Formats: sequence, structure tokens, C-alpha cells
Amino acid sequence: MPLSKTTLYVPLHRRKTVAPATKKATAKPDHSMVRAPVWNASAPKTVLVIASRFPPVASVGAIRIRKFVKYLGEFGWKPIVITGAAPQGGADPDDTPRAADESSLFDLPEGLPIHRLSHQVDEWPHHLSRSFGNRLASWTRWFGLDEERWKDGLCWRFERLHDRCSFPDRGSWRLLSAVRLGLRMHRRYRFDAIFSSGMPFSDHLIGLALRRLLRKPWLADFRDPWAEYIHWPQWRTGWGRRLTWFSEAAVVRSSSFVVSVNESMTKRFASRYAKESADKFVTVANGFDPMDFNHFADDDSQTDTASCFRLVYVGSLYETRSPENVLAAFRRFIQTVPGSRKHARFEFIGRAGEHLDKLTNPQDGDTVRYRGMLPYPLALDALARADLNVVMLPNIRGSENDTTTKIYECLGSGRPILAAVPLQGAAARVLCPFDGVTLCDPDDVSGMSSAITDHYRRWLAGTVLTSRSEGQLAPLTRRQQTKELAAYLDSSILSSRISGGLIQ
Repeated sequence: MPLSKTTLYVPLHRRKTVAPATKKATAKPDHSMVRAPVWNASAPKTVLVIASRFPPVASVGAIRIRKFVKYLGEFGWKPIVITGAAPQGGADPDDTPRAADESSLFDLPEGLPIHRLSHQVDEWPHHLSRSFGNRLASWTRWFGLDEERWKDGLCWRFERLHDRCSFPDRGSWRLLSAVRLGLRMHRRYRFDAIFSSGMPFSDHLIGLALRRLLRKPWLADFRDPWAEYIHWPQWRTGWGRRLTWFSEAAVVRSSSFVVSVNESMTKRFASRYAKESADKFVTVANGFDPMDFNHFADDDSQTDTASCFRLVYVGSLYETRSPENVLAAFRRFIQTVPGSRKHARFEFIGRAGEHLDKLTNPQDGDTVRYRGMLPYPLALDALARADLNVVMLPNIRGSENDTTTKIYECLGSGRPILAAVPLQGAAARVLCPFDGVTLCDPDDVSGMSSAITDHYRRWLAGTVLTSRSEGQLAPLTRRQQTKELAAYLDSSILSSRISGGLIQ
């Protein structure tokens, strides 16, 4: 069975006339510039992007990567993407790697080369159980054991083996196929640099292998801290922790730059690997794309929202991120402020997980609504039309270092923000300088209720004014952050060529 059979060479872009544009973009790559023995700052450069979280995957991580590939061309870099198979239709929206948002494909640049691994790499337990089941059934069908019974009996055993042997995550099964594909793509495109983004952290192991085989500069982008991550059960065992620390150290030592999404994570990496050069650890924050909000500016189609004070939360909920305290604050506001039940509504958009019952309590009536998963443009539309956007981060260990992507998109929406986040944490430091932001401790139900009441009264009086200048927001835009990433890619090549003696 071809478990490592890779690739659907499918460039994805927004126009229908795809074949001529794709052929023109990929048929004659300019190898002469890549192989030139002298540094040419104006030469177009190619970067291999390794990212399991990539459109149409519906996840926050996929947004960061797609914005990088959207703008890298403006700064002299042509991205070539290796990713997993496209999610199948009808996937469970709470299954992050398989949930799909087809609208995200329209944000990609025309002619972008995207190379996808075979879906069999991820789903080998099902394919292997089906293959073995068909063969065994030919011998046992006379005894009542047909292929379906064999398949059902084998599949759960293969799945258990799959999960127990997955390290650092399920993406580890892609390692050999992805490396083989990367080597084949290098012969075609001649990469100047490699970029991988995690989690999943198996993408970094793919990057590590290709870095050592191709001897090209490599940037390892950490959207989450690897050794501190707590959501994968294998890491909680003694051998799992040791292997995690060993793997992270190997990635850090081999990479040209270790990129983090906030300064707190960057400092922790630098402290953990003090023997490495401090210049290796850099920050390229998350952010927002003003282009995503432009088409909302003059759209007054939803006039029914004018008579409703709308609180909006967009994002995932899970065990450690519960809406319980914010909901308690909203319910207290409804109970204590006359007329608020008629005019106020709290909308939740995203994965509810185990908290679905809290968002669908009949006692709330129409004041709390759960809208489920929405395509990214519709989620941003909700942020742009909200009277008060809500950000939540819990008071738990590690949360003080989190800067969820939603804080940047809420800032970019131009709307007021209620941030229930650790007051001494990284998210609070990002939000504090901006107008229209109310910071509350995540456990302070009374304080959050008072803040909602204050924003509601301003809404009633028509005095909701939020002033955030373009200059103040410019450092938080996706284009600016891609410019910073391109500068680190340039620097990695320059350092590599100097150390290799290619620049006299």
C-alpha cells in the first residue's frame, strides 16, 4: 500500500483561468540566480514552507501561514508549500486538523505552488485494515468472517498503535513522505531557505531533516511553545518529556532562527538555550490584515443590529478556556440593568467543545446565542459589527504568556474590546496602549459585569468612540510581519553564504 505516495501538484488561487497561470509560473524556474556564487540582493529567492496547518484547514495557525505566503512575494521571496491532504468534506468541526474553510483558499496568491501529501499518509490505519481485511476474508469468508468484520477488528487496533507511536504528534507519520517530497521539490525549485511552523511540531522534524540533507538556512516558527505544551498525552510520561526536550533542542541548535509569536516566548527560548547566540531567537508576532476588513466599511446591509447591543466572542473553547465567568458576568448585567434583556445579546462563534451546554442554556432565552463554526470572512464580519468584542484567557499557568491571534483581529476591527485576560500577562501588554480596551481579571465576575454595563450605557447614549490610528496599528499588520520574516530569511542566507565563503 503506497503510504508514502505523496503529492497532488495542485496550485490553488482565486481565478478560474488556472492552468495557463500555473504552467507559466512553474515551468521554467530561474535556476541561474539561485546557483550564482555571489550574493545578489535583487534576485528572486525561493523558500520551502512546511505547514500542516494550511488552507483550507480551518485553524488559527493556518491563517498565520497563509498571510505569510500571501505577502512574501512583495519582499523578494517565492514560497513553495508542502502540506497535508486537503480536509475531506463533512469533517467534524471540532476536529481542528480536518475542519475545512474553503473561503480561505481565495486569500492565496495566484500561481502559488502547493504540494499536498496523500491522504493515505494520515489515514493509514483505515487503508491498512481494509487491505488486510480483504485478503483475510478470502480465506475465512466460509466461516462467517467477511471483510467488514476483519476491517472493524483490525482498524481500532491499528488506530491505537497509530496514536501510541505518534511523536511528537500524528504528523510524525508524514515524516518520510514529506522529506522525500521536499528533496524532489528542491531539484525542481532549488530552495534558498526552509521555513517550518508548529504546532504540529512534527513539521519542525521535517524541517530538521531537510535542513541536514539540503544544508540550507532554516527558520523554525513556534506558534506554541513545544517543551511547555501540555495537550499531547505522550509528553506527560517520563520518556515523552525526555524525548520532547531532546527534539526541541535539536531543532533549536540546527535552525538559523527560532521565531516566536511573542516576546515572552522568545525570552524563554533564549533562557532555555543560553549557549546559543541570543540573536538566533526572534519575534514575529501574530496580527491582522486590514484587507480583511475593508469590504465591511461601507456595508450597511445588516441594519437590524442597530437596535441590539451585541457582545461577540470568536474563537475556540476547550477544557482550559471556559466561558463560565464571562457568561456569569453577562447574566448579572442582564439581571441588574433594566431593559438590557430586550436589547443585549452575547454571540459565540467557533468550537464550543465541552462547553456547548453552557452556551445553549434555555434560561438565557435569546440573550446568548451559539452560532457554531463560521467561515473566516463571516467571523471577521461579526467582529467588525460587534458593539463589544470579548477576549478570554484563563488564569492558569502558562496563560500569562499567551497572545491569542484574536486580540489583533479585535484591534483591527476598530470596535471596543472587553479583555478578560491575566492583567500582568503578554496579552494585556499588547492591548493596554490602545483606545477602547477594558482589561479585567478573568476571575473578576463583578468587574466584568460592571465593564459590560459601562459599554452598554455608552451604546445607549450613542457615545461609543474608539480611536486607533493606522500608524499605531501598522506594526500589527500581516504585511509588516511578513516583511520582518523576509528580513530574517534574507539574513539567514547572507550568514550562510558568508560562513560558506561565497562572499568575498
